[in-house]
Amino acid sequence: MKNQYIIVFAALLAFTACGEKKGSVQEKRAALEKIKKEIAALQSKAKQLETEIAKLEPTKENNKLVETEVIAAAAFESYLDIEGKADAEQSTIATAQVPGTVTQVIAKAGDAVSAGQALAYLDNSTLRQSRLQLEQQLSFANTLFEKQKRLWQQGVGTEVQYLTAKNQKEALEKNLSTLDAQLAMYTIKSPINGTVESVDLKIGQVAAPGLPSFKVVNLRNLKIIADVAESYSNKINTGDGVKINFMDINKTIDSKVTFASKVIDPLNRTFRIEIRLNNVSDVKPNMLAKLKIADYQNKSALTVPTNAITSGVEETYVMVKETSNGKEIARKRLVKTGHTGETRTEILEGLKAGDAVIVTGYQELNDGQTIESSK
Repeated sequence: MKNQYIIVFAALLAFTACGEKKGSVQEKRAALEKIKKEIAALQSKAKQLETEIAKLEPTKENNKLVETEVIAAAAFESYLDIEGKADAEQSTIATAQVPGTVTQVIAKAGDAVSAGQALAYLDNSTLRQSRLQLEQQLSFANTLFEKQKRLWQQGVGTEVQYLTAKNQKEALEKNLSTLDAQLAMYTIKSPINGTVESVDLKIGQVAAPGLPSFKVVNLRNLKIIADVAESYSNKINTGDGVKINFMDINKTIDSKVTFASKVIDPLNRTFRIEIRLNNVSDVKPNMLAKLKIADYQNKSALTVPTNAITSGVEETYVMVKETSNGKEIARKRLVKTGHTGETRTEILEGLKAGDAVIVTGYQELNDGQTIESSK
């Protein structure tokens, strides 16, 4: 740096001296060009001398400060990143079995219901009138049967009379049972245990089979579903470990793939996977989740931080620290990489356990350059 100041000062003196001489503009321009060439030559010589001095007598000012990491064999996993959503294992629509006018709506949104519980009633007045008439007929038939039975036991009357009374009573009982089954169809019931999610009925409306009346969801049994590109079909299997991150509620859980379809959807070229959730609070159906599915595992792998790897057109390398003649120097080490995880990459060739890889300050390092490591 001092040499550069001396060169510039000498050039200024020379330029001033030339300025004091009288001459044509061409002579002054020629003198200026000569001085510029001399300055450039002196600066080049000064830079060369500085480089030679740095190599012969390195100081901490010339060394580049770096941080290193001594690598060792350790367990390593890489993951596939997939988006999915929560879904209820049991989610269904409660609908009417017969057409009819709604006379009473019992359940409301948010109610916990059990399978078979009544949610609403339809108008069944005509059937109830028929049932009253049938009850009267059955009562009369029972009376005749009991009397005929006593007479038959006393030996009075014929067997045909007894069997006729018995047949009439039993026929009316079956008719009454059939009518009760028909009356039950005028009650809309919950098909499953769960929570009423929505109510689509009002009193006075006409309900009909197939039209949604109530949506019932079992929130205790949830699952994650995701459609995965067919290119991953040989990488995801039932039982694979998976990390599930619900971004909106800042919750992460570990689970396993419980179902991986073997069929590719011809429309979007994907296959369906499912992960069951057991007793997970705060998760709601249709909530988005990010899935990390382990597709590779190595119990004894050498890995380095992914950002410490430099990939060129023809080579991939890392910078490592070596000691030579008591000096720390940077060396370029060509490597062959394997799988890449979230922050680290597997090294298959080029490094060995105990190598000190430069993880900070490796940018713009030259092979053989002296360095100073903080660890």
